[in-house]
Amino acid sequence: MRIFGPCLDIGLVLLSSDYRVIGMNAYARKVLGPAMSEFGERVFSYHPRKSHPKIEGLLSEADACDPDMPVAMIIDVLNKVLMINVCKIERESPETGPMVAMTFIDVTEQTGAKMNPDTGIVELKKFPVCDRGAFLFVDVSSIYFMRSDGNYCRVFTKDNSYYLHLTLKAVLKRYAGSKFLRVHKSFVVNMEHIHKIQKDTKGQTTIIFNKGDLPAVPVARRRISTLKKSLNL
Repeated sequence: MRIFGPCLDIGLVLLSSDYRVIGMNAYARKVLGPAMSEFGERVFSYHPRKSHPKIEGLLSEADACDPDMPVAMIIDVLNKVLMINVCKIERESPETGPMVAMTFIDVTEQTGAKMNPDTGIVELKKFPVCDRGAFLFVDVSSIYFMRSDGNYCRVFTKDNSYYLHLTLKAVLKRYAGSKFLRVHKSFVVNMEHIHKIQKDTKGQTTIIFNKGDLPAVPVARRRISTLKKSLNL
């Protein structure tokens, strides 16, 4: 597990209230290169079409939040993995509307990200999680299970839990290995840490981990056979 140190390059892109790029710092130019060399275009034009829904969702979420509360997500751009934060900036003149500050850090190296030539998807070996204002990089082997939390999820390790800016669907898409299995619409488990499966007093099939104080994870009825097959039961 790695932690961001105090010296970190941060890209900054300033957007107008209608999401047109009106400024950026030197590091943003360095990372994004010619793709964002010109000002005045809407931010969507600088990203591949497949990324537009993510960007739009992030901007909409920032627009609905408190101006002082940033929102974040992970996105791949130009074969790089970026952790993006967005927040509104109120201006002195209300008539001009708020600006939007989009800051990012390049976490390609820290996540071990590589492009899968067969799928064109940038896959991760580690997941960047939030912990009290800092970002940690959690190796897949350290994760016991993940629980859906709206558009994001909660990652549970042996001793802690963290916030991850990815949906469970995105996690499975980004991780190409065989350790993770989705056992419920709200849960993904690491097969390596399963101790046993059992039924509770209500007849619900649950997963018990080899760490005693972690909560049991429910298994959807239609996924029981897949789980047993994966465990060779």
